[in-house]
Amino acid sequence: MLFCDLEGFTSLTEQVGPQGIMSLLNEYFEDMVSTLERHHGVVTQFQGDAILATFNVPIEDPEHANKALQAALEMNAAVSAKKYAGHSVNHRIGINTGPVVAGAVGATGRLSYTVHGDAVNLASRLESLNKEYGSRILVSEHTVSLSSGFNFRRAGSTTVRGQSKPVELFELCAPATDEPLTQ
Repeated sequence: MLFCDLEGFTSLTEQVGPQGIMSLLNEYFEDMVSTLERHHGVVTQFQGDAILATFNVPIEDPEHANKALQAALEMNAAVSAKKYAGHSVNHRIGINTGPVVAGAVGATGRLSYTVHGDAVNLASRLESLNKEYGSRILVSEHTVSLSSGFNFRRAGSTTVRGQSKPVELFELCAPATDEPLTQ
């Protein structure tokens, strides 16, 4: 699971207004979805300014962890290099691997395909923990253990709301370096 959220979205919305934020989001989502799909990610939800994507559902992919990590690095590179509707933006990303259930959720006549499970919740919590750790991409130990060829910095261990056990956190570093992608 990859969960991505824009930084400072509320103040940005106030600054650019409703039409401006729609333009910004559409440009931003276009770039992010293109990157995610190029790495076989499936966007299951847009939640305001947030994106939830999967990399092993609905089609199994033994390289899902590597693809999610590569997509995250490219997403960061895109927001660093481009303005959206004339505005610079930053985002935070949380990546986690674990069991989920996928399917249609909602009410009769108004269903959405999505995923649910503890793995989704943890990806969302990791995204949010980037604020506390001053990082851009936080990754769970489980995803790190399934990946190869990426550089990580151990960020620490913490108790995450909704989790019964402490979670080991790793920050994804820029390629060919051990430099974290800090804010």
